[in-house]
Amino acid sequence: MVYEPATPRIMYNIPFRYIPDFVLPNGIFIEAKGWLRPRDRTKMRKVREQNPDLDIRFVFQRANSRVGKSKNSETYWEWAERLGFQWAETHIPKEWFYE
Repeated sequence: MVYEPATPRIMYNIPFRYIPDFVLPNGIFIEAKGWLRPRDRTKMRKVREQNPDLDIRFVFQRANSRVGKSKNSETYWEWAERLGFQWAETHIPKEWFYE
């Protein structure tokens, strides 16, 4: 008998719901973030994976803030671009309303 054997791996999902901060008239979802918490990063990554057709964009209060405490950790805007999210800083760009 082995404690916590490597197999079988049993996967499970815990359902959550996503409510965007804002929805533009054209259907673009906006997430406004001053602080991008680890749980928010995980949630948004999962929302993106499971709903790839949604147009979700971020507006960061300070886009150059670091995700972690290290000087080498990525910035908020780098995190967003790595995951394929469009982003802006401090305000929703006017162009986003007319897409």
